[in-house]
Amino acid sequence: MSQYTEQRKQRFFSLKWKVVLLFSLILLIVNAGLTAMGYFEQRQLFNTYQLQIRDQQARQVKALLEKSFYKLEQIALMIPALATATTPSPQVPLADKLQNFFTHSASTLDLEWGLAEASYYSPHNERLFSWQIEQYDNGSFKNLVNAVNASELPLNMLYCGLRCSQFVAVPLLDGGRKAGVLLVGRSLADVVIEFTELAKADIAVISKPKELNSLVGNSRYLRDWQRYIAAASNLNQVQPLLEKFTQQAGMKQLITSDFRGSLDGHHYTMSIVPASSDTGVISADFLILTDITSVVRQIRAATTKSVLIGLAGFIFSEILLLLILRQPLKRLLLISDSLPLMAKNAFNQVRDKLTNKQHAWLQDEIDIAGDSAIDLTHTLERLNQEVKNQTERLVKHSDELSSERDFLTAIMNSAQVMILTQDCDGTILTINEEGRDFIGVRNYQRGSRFFSDSFMASGDNDELQHALTRIKIGMVSSYQHDATTFSSDGNKRTISWIHSHLPGKPYPNVPILLSVGLDITDREVAKQRLTWLANHDPLTELYNRRNFQVEFEKILTLAERYHHNSSLLFLDLDHFKFINDSSGHQAGDALLQIVAKKLKEITRTSDLIARLGGDEFAIVIPESDSNSAVLFAEKVMQELKQVSLPLKGRSYRVSASIGIVTYPDHGSNFQELLSNADLAMYQAKEAGRDGWHLFSDSEHAREQMNAKVTWKDKIEQALADERFILHFQPIMHIESGDISHYEVLIRMVENDDSITMPGEFISIAERTGQIHAINRYVLRASIEKLSTLQEMEKPINLSINLSGRVIDDPQLLQQLTHMLHESGVNPRQLVFELTETAALADVNAAERLMTELQALGCRFALDDFGVGFSSFYYLRELPLDIVKIDGSFIKHLPSNTKDQVFVKALTEMATALGKETIAEFVEDEPTLKLLSDLGVIYAQGYHIGRPSSQIPVISSAAGLGTPVLDHG
Repeated sequence: MSQYTEQRKQRFFSLKWKVVLLFSLILLIVNAGLTAMGYFEQRQLFNTYQLQIRDQQARQVKALLEKSFYKLEQIALMIPALATATTPSPQVPLADKLQNFFTHSASTLDLEWGLAEASYYSPHNERLFSWQIEQYDNGSFKNLVNAVNASELPLNMLYCGLRCSQFVAVPLLDGGRKAGVLLVGRSLADVVIEFTELAKADIAVISKPKELNSLVGNSRYLRDWQRYIAAASNLNQVQPLLEKFTQQAGMKQLITSDFRGSLDGHHYTMSIVPASSDTGVISADFLILTDITSVVRQIRAATTKSVLIGLAGFIFSEILLLLILRQPLKRLLLISDSLPLMAKNAFNQVRDKLTNKQHAWLQDEIDIAGDSAIDLTHTLERLNQEVKNQTERLVKHSDELSSERDFLTAIMNSAQVMILTQDCDGTILTINEEGRDFIGVRNYQRGSRFFSDSFMASGDNDELQHALTRIKIGMVSSYQHDATTFSSDGNKRTISWIHSHLPGKPYPNVPILLSVGLDITDREVAKQRLTWLANHDPLTELYNRRNFQVEFEKILTLAERYHHNSSLLFLDLDHFKFINDSSGHQAGDALLQIVAKKLKEITRTSDLIARLGGDEFAIVIPESDSNSAVLFAEKVMQELKQVSLPLKGRSYRVSASIGIVTYPDHGSNFQELLSNADLAMYQAKEAGRDGWHLFSDSEHAREQMNAKVTWKDKIEQALADERFILHFQPIMHIESGDISHYEVLIRMVENDDSITMPGEFISIAERTGQIHAINRYVLRASIEKLSTLQEMEKPINLSINLSGRVIDDPQLLQQLTHMLHESGVNPRQLVFELTETAALADVNAAERLMTELQALGCRFALDDFGVGFSSFYYLRELPLDIVKIDGSFIKHLPSNTKDQVFVKALTEMATALGKETIAEFVEDEPTLKLLSDLGVIYAQGYHIGRPSSQIPVISSAAGLGTPVLDHG
């Protein structure tokens, strides 16, 4: 023991010096770390600031470049007008006007607008003249001019050779026609100067001209980059900097980060900003040089100051530490001498030794350590009692674990997931009740089943065994997979399994795996259904528009690769809206399903068929030409004609209008082909429906469609602004000369207060469906007019023209009933006119409409009577009140005996059937007298009175003469 003590004393090293050395080392590290941290933080702040400056400068360069391009574009757009204004004769060609303008205004263009060059190209990309641009290669602008002529949109580019210029090409119009392209350019010097003034930094424009080899030795040639300084601010200072820095940094480095260098005691940062044009061609690069000398010097001064302050603090801390440690270490030695007594269980001696120590006037950690040693003696004495208590607690904890085990067992058996354990060979060791029900074994014997046989389909076992082996050797912690198998009841199920290593050692030296399976069959079925719905129309089970586009583009890709033709048929069902409105959407849906089924029957498996929306279908026939497409379209029409849909006691026959396009004759992409097919379908409808139309670029269908859209917008706006007005034309009773009957005529007021006649917009309104809104307006305004005149005690009748499309309006009767009820107008005061052509187009519907209106108390007139071949037959069949003889039989009545015979026969027939007659286009007194002789009851025409916005009031009438009208 004495030998050990002696050896320990030889190796003794005072704690005071250990603390001093350790504290010194820590202090040194802390001071050095703080100094380094301050330095790096300043560098980081500087780098961040420089990055912000770089981004700001890049944005400034691009903004100035775009601003300059925009200004140059505006100048280019003004030049044709100025050239025309300065040319005395308007017959001078535009090229001569421009050349004359540039020749006489060269100094003004250069000094005031900064223009340096210009060229004018024809619509066929031929240069007609150039101004100060011969030094450039004309081919350099070929792509730009071609692009502007093709798109008719202004484009710009940056052309850099030995100097850099901005060019803008704008399309020109002359007399409303495409007149070519004007190309103007100017130097980049203004952008360089403006950036230098704005950013307070130098900038250089570097380019790579074609004559680069001839520039070797030139003072502006940057040999390491093989670039030429086309322009620069402060060239005398920038040039030597670039010559040095290009030797130290590459262009690729500058694209991702700034370069910093120094020259003659000054520090600089260099960054690059690529310049691009509308055509996407990178023509030059902007190099930005910023002097950062003052910032670098500030960082160095701050770092030196921080090091000096840290060194002074270190020396002062060492001296203070020695003074502080001297007295506490003496008291610590007393505690260390008392601790060995605890090993001898001399707890009382330890207490006596430490209790009698001299306390300082203020306790510190050493005093606390002495008190802790005393507390430790008491703790050791209580150790036996604590051990006994701990044993009792362990027994109690064991009982709790047993209860938890039983609880977990109950959970496993009641959980709606399969939980089992298996070894790495796949032998099932334990399995819960859910798993036993799945495999159909109520009393499972350990090791009697294998996991792969019970829960895996054949062919997936190799991958599973490989994964389980990786879990066994600890390469992975778990493995998840989905398996499809059959349950004990014979149903195919999908189970999601998670296998993991089971912690603990229930079976020594045997790795156990925990496998948990969740039945996700319903989720997989729902997922497959959602996937199907995303690609199909749920009503017809055809492809929807989105998936049709995807599959069609695949067909176009193959057709382009193998140079095949393909055809697209665009189908639109005729009168589908009528079925929806008259029989309900269920009938419309049934019709769509029948049509879809028929289309699937007559198409091949290689054909693509889809419902694009509403009653629109599309069929793509791969590897087919226009002849094959036409034959197939005719087949489709014949098959659809055999389809019938029973509706309210009658059978509705299906027909469609088909537009046909072929690839690549009528388009090269999906949108273009579909748009042209839509136009062709529209042409088929315009031709009378139930037919096909092959698209042709020479047709004016697109212009007609645009005109239709324009008129549709005008009608829509006129309805919204209430810019429709009514005019009234008198109808005279020939025998008495009284006028109490007026025909209602609609007019549209344009924005300039001009009047548009109905012949210009009614046909468009009928095709776009806006005619229903116009009909409702005429009804409402006419009934309001009758209500006003009724209050003034003026008994008159109004004859209202109905469009042929009114037969398709199921809401007309309901709305008319409501208007009559609200206004109190007598329905007998309303006479509705329908043209013979419209009535004969659908006799059953026309007869039904007439009957319903007459049931309300209104009367019905057949307009333009006599133009059809079956006029007399339908005169007997239709429930008419009035017949209006077509004006073509009245205009030349006094001089045409054939017309007299026809009018007489028609009048006698109508009178015999109890119907009144009205003659239109009565323009003179002889016609009026002859009509009286022929037995016609009423007359209408300019001889009777012209249409007026006010209802005329009769002041007097004499026999069959012309009535005197007061238009007050």
